[in-house]
Amino acid sequence: MNGKRILILTTVFILLIFLSGSASAATFHVKVGGGTESYGSLQEAVNAASDGDLILVGEGRYSENVLVNKSLEIVSESSNPKKTVITAPDPELPVLHITSDSVNIGGFSLKGANSSYGIYLEGVSGNNIYNNYFSGNWRSIMLRDSHTNSLENNRLSDSDDGIWLEHSEQNLIKNNRATRNRHYGFYLNASENNTLQKNRASGGAVGIYMENSSGCCVLSSKTSNNFYGIYLVDSGGSLLEKNTANSNKMYGIYLGSSNGSTLRGNKANSNQWGIYLDSNSNILRKNKMSCNSRNFGAYTYHYTGEMNNTIDTSNTVDGKPIYYLVGVSDRTLDSDSNAGVVYCINCENITLKDLALENNSFGIYLYNTQNSRIEGNCISNCEHGIYLGNCALTALRGNAVNSNEGDAFILSSCRNCLVEENNALDNMAGIWLCDTSVDNLLKENIITSNSWCCIDLGDTSCNNTLEGNILSEAYEGIYLYGACEENILNNNTITASSYGLYTEGCGNNTISGNRISGNDVGISLNLNWTDGTSSDYNIIYNNYLNNTQNAEDYGTNTWNTSKTTGVNIAGGPYLGGNLWASPEGDGFSETASDEDGDLIADLPYNITETAYDYLPLIFKEPEEKTETEGGKNCGKSKSAWRKSE
Repeated sequence: MNGKRILILTTVFILLIFLSGSASAATFHVKVGGGTESYGSLQEAVNAASDGDLILVGEGRYSENVLVNKSLEIVSESSNPKKTVITAPDPELPVLHITSDSVNIGGFSLKGANSSYGIYLEGVSGNNIYNNYFSGNWRSIMLRDSHTNSLENNRLSDSDDGIWLEHSEQNLIKNNRATRNRHYGFYLNASENNTLQKNRASGGAVGIYMENSSGCCVLSSKTSNNFYGIYLVDSGGSLLEKNTANSNKMYGIYLGSSNGSTLRGNKANSNQWGIYLDSNSNILRKNKMSCNSRNFGAYTYHYTGEMNNTIDTSNTVDGKPIYYLVGVSDRTLDSDSNAGVVYCINCENITLKDLALENNSFGIYLYNTQNSRIEGNCISNCEHGIYLGNCALTALRGNAVNSNEGDAFILSSCRNCLVEENNALDNMAGIWLCDTSVDNLLKENIITSNSWCCIDLGDTSCNNTLEGNILSEAYEGIYLYGACEENILNNNTITASSYGLYTEGCGNNTISGNRISGNDVGISLNLNWTDGTSSDYNIIYNNYLNNTQNAEDYGTNTWNTSKTTGVNIAGGPYLGGNLWASPEGDGFSETASDEDGDLIADLPYNITETAYDYLPLIFKEPEEKTETEGGKNCGKSKSAWRKSE
C-alpha cells in the first residue's frame, strides 16, 4: 500500500515538472501612460516579469533609468527605433543597466545619459543588443567583465564614445555604425579574442582602438574621416582583414607593439599614413595603399628591436610593390623592379640603384645591413629619405633626396659608411648622424635650402669626417650636439645660413680649411643648453670667415695652429690662424698690418675677452700693374684685388 502511494506521488511530481517546463513565456506590454493590460514604464514591466519573459514596448517617449536584472527579451513594437525613445532622467545613470545573462534588447533609441551609458552590460554573458540607436550619451554601449555577447546593427552617434569594452572577451561586434563621436567609435581595453566585423566608424578621434587586447579580429570594417582609423597598441596576435581606412587625418592602420599580427587584404587610401608598423613578426599580404601622404612606414629612426616581418610584394604603394627583404644577401634592385619602397633587414651585399621612390615614411630603410650600396636613387615627398640603422661599410653615392618632410639621410649607430656626392634640397635636415655613429665619411655632398640644418651630428657621434661639402640656406650649416668629439670638419663651404657652424657642448673637434661666409654667425662654440657643458678644446684654423658676426666662443678653444709652411686659405705661404673678413670689406684680416710680409698679421685677433687668434691671416697683396703705353696707371686698389671667397 505504501509503495503504491509513493508511485502515485512520483507520477504527480513528474507531471507537474512537465507542465511547468512546457508553459509558454509570459508577454508584458508597455505603452506611454499605461492602461488595460499594459504597464506605463519599462521598469514596472521588468519588475513584474520572470526569466524568459517577453516585454513589448509601444511607440512613444519614455523617461527612465532601467535596471534589467532578469533574463528577458525587451523589444519595441515598432520596426523604427526612432519611434520608441527612452531618455535617462538621471544622466549619471545608464539608460539600461543589464546585470543578468541572456538579455535581448532591440528597436530603441537610447539617449540622455551624458555622464553614463546608453546600455551598460556589467559582468554578464549571452546578451544580444541589436537594432538600437544611441545618441547624446557618454558611451553608447559599455561592457565590463562581460563575455560572449552580441552587439549588432546598432547606430552610435553624437556621444563621447560608441562601443567600449573593458576586460570583456569573445564578444561579437557586428554591423554597427559609429558616427560623429568625439573620441572613439570602438574601444577595447584588456579585452581579448573579440571579433569586430563589418562595422563603420567615421567623424571621430579614433575609429577602432585596441589596447592590451590580443587575439582580436577586425574584419571588413570601414573607418573614414577620423583622426586615426584603426589603431592597435600592445594587441598582438590580431587579425585585420579586408578593412578599408580612408581619409583619416593621421594613420589609416597603425600597429604599436602588437607583434605577431596579420594584415591581409586591407585598403588604406587618402590618409596621412596608410599602414604603419611599430611592431615585429607581423605578416602582411595583399594590402593596398594609395594616395596617402605616407603610404607605408615601419619603425622610428631610434628603433633597436627585431624587425622580422613577413611582407611580400603583393603589398603595394600607389600600385608599386613593397620590397621588404629579411636576411637576404647578394641582391640588386634597380629600376626594373618598379619598387615603391625598400626595406632591408639583416641583409648583406645589397645594391639599390636608380629607383624612384616617393610618398612613404622612408624611401629606403636599411637595418643591421652591411657591405651595401645605395646609388643614383631619387627620393621625394617622404617623411624621411634614406635611413641606415646599425649598418656598416655601406655607401650612399649620387642620390637625389629632395622635398621630404624630415631628414634626407639618417645614419643611426652606423660605422664606416660613406655618404658621397649626394644632393639634398628642401628637406628639414640634410644628413643626420645620431646614436653613436662613428668613423663615417661625409664627402662632397651638396645640401641646400633645408629648414633646420644641412649636416647634424648628435648623440656622441665621434671620429667622423665632413669634407668638401657645399652647404647653404639653412638655420645651421653644420650642427654638433650631444658630446660629439674627435670629428674633422675640413674644406666645407657654408653660406647663407643663420649659423654656419654651431656646436653645443662638443669638444676636441678639428675645424679647418672651411669657407664660411654670408651667414649671420660664422662659428658659434656654445654651451649645452641642458647641462651647461662647454664646447672646449676644439681647434679652429685656416678657415675663411666673412659673416655678419664671424665667431662666438663660450668655451676654451684654440683658434690657430702653429705657424707652418704651407699654402693657406688666403693664398699665403703659411698656415696659422683664420682669415677674418667682413661683408663691408673692413674686417680684421682686411685692415691689419703685416710689416714682415709673411701674410700673418702682426697682432693677434681678439675674438672674445678670453679667446684669441694669435696668427690671423691676411690677404695676399697682388702686384700693381702700370700701363706702359699711354702713361695711364692701371693699378687696381687693394680691395679690388683681394681674393674673393
